[in-house]
Amino acid sequence: MPTAGFDFAALRQALERGDAATLAALYAEDAEMTIVDRNRPPSAPLRLLGRPAIAGFWQDVCAREMTHAVAEEVVGPERIAFVEHCAYPDGCNVVSAMTLDLREGRIARHLTVQAWDEVSCSPG
Repeated sequence: MPTAGFDFAALRQALERGDAATLAALYAEDAEMTIVDRNRPPSAPLRLLGRPAIAGFWQDVCAREMTHAVAEEVVGPERIAFVEHCAYPDGCNVVSAMTLDLREGRIARHLTVQAWDEVSCSPG
């Protein structure tokens, strides 16, 4: 059954502006977030359960000095996929591919697979 409308524009603006409170509000109370990268491989990913844990993650990310740009989005009634390009002032770049499963107009499951520049930075 399709979900109630999800506001992708609000998600994009919150990511690109570093608005952790708005990002956290887009998640269901029982949401799950999984992050896979070089330091958190598929066999041992970072798993965050519940909106409070996810809010803490976004507070940390949004407090960092960096730019965010959302691109290549595919938006459907039950699932969204997009790529986020991030850049730190020191030249470190990060690319994250994200898939969001929606339920009742909120993010229920979030998967991020990300790659960091190996030379200039490491996953945070």
